[in-house]
Amino acid sequence: MRYLNKIVFINSASVKYAEIGLDGNVHLIGTQGVGKSTLLRAILFFYNANKSKLGISREKKRFDDYYFEYQNSYIIYEVVKDNIPFCVLSYKVNGKVAFRFLDSGYNREFFIDENGKAKNWENIRKSLGAAVYYTKTISSYDEYKKIIYGDNKGLKSEFRKYALIESKQYQNIPRTIQNVLLNSNLEAKFIKDTIINSISEDEFKIDVSNYSKNHLRDFETQINDIKIWFKKNKKGQIVIRDQADTIIDNYRNYNFLNREKRELAINLSGRLNYIERERPNLSVNFSNEKIILEELRKKVENLKNLHVKREQDIVSDIKYISKKLTESKQKIAAYGKSG
Repeated sequence: MRYLNKIVFINSASVKYAEIGLDGNVHLIGTQGVGKSTLLRAILFFYNANKSKLGISREKKRFDDYYFEYQNSYIIYEVVKDNIPFCVLSYKVNGKVAFRFLDSGYNREFFIDENGKAKNWENIRKSLGAAVYYTKTISSYDEYKKIIYGDNKGLKSEFRKYALIESKQYQNIPRTIQNVLLNSNLEAKFIKDTIINSISEDEFKIDVSNYSKNHLRDFETQINDIKIWFKKNKKGQIVIRDQADTIIDNYRNYNFLNREKRELAINLSGRLNYIERERPNLSVNFSNEKIILEELRKKVENLKNLHVKREQDIVSDIKYISKKLTESKQKIAAYGKSG
């Protein structure tokens, strides 16, 4: 399923903020002036990107002045394609309404700050961060219509995922939608024929002669390849399937090892970043420790010298005392003989 899921007005069409779900049959009802036509024109602009074909009378405000009065005026279209949402952001760039495609469903926090005010594009870009991819500005309305209607000629491959249909002859589709939303008198048959003709591509016509020469040339070979898939040997085994299972297992192991390698690389990268961050601190600490070590070495050297000097003094004192003791013994002996 591919459909416009939601439309959000921010500082647009005299509305500060409004979210309107479009994911089903929507019935608009209300008195004059409540905004029914305002909503339909905004939806129509998503499909036709043509400001002159929105049914706005001349006496009323121009489209840009009414829907995008401020630099932080936005209309955001949330689209669901194959159950995956993305957003089309429309806003004024250099005085003209332009588009960006965002790879995310609508999130109010991307566009509204904590005080309830609409952000400018720079702050929106910061809120999107690296987690949400967004395209360049699409200022050409023809390029925008080529993207949403799948006319990929001349477009970068990144835009193909935003196509609601895939047609190179889409021109009648926005015109038909325009007539329906503006209540033009259209028969159901005309609408059906228009859409069918728009999605029919001339280049998809099958040339039978060319098809038989090229596409059916290897038909028998392909059939034989299919037969091999079911062929059993004498033991009742299907060898080709066993080989296929082995290849699948090897491929799974290969993917597992690749995943481990990536995780290891991420861890190593994180560790290297940590080392690079800590290197200046470690260098300073190393220098300080080196200075302290040098001071301690000097202290040790001084203590050694002091110890040697004290040791020499003690040895001298011991020699002196030993000499005196020897003299005392001699004198004692001499006095003993004389007595």
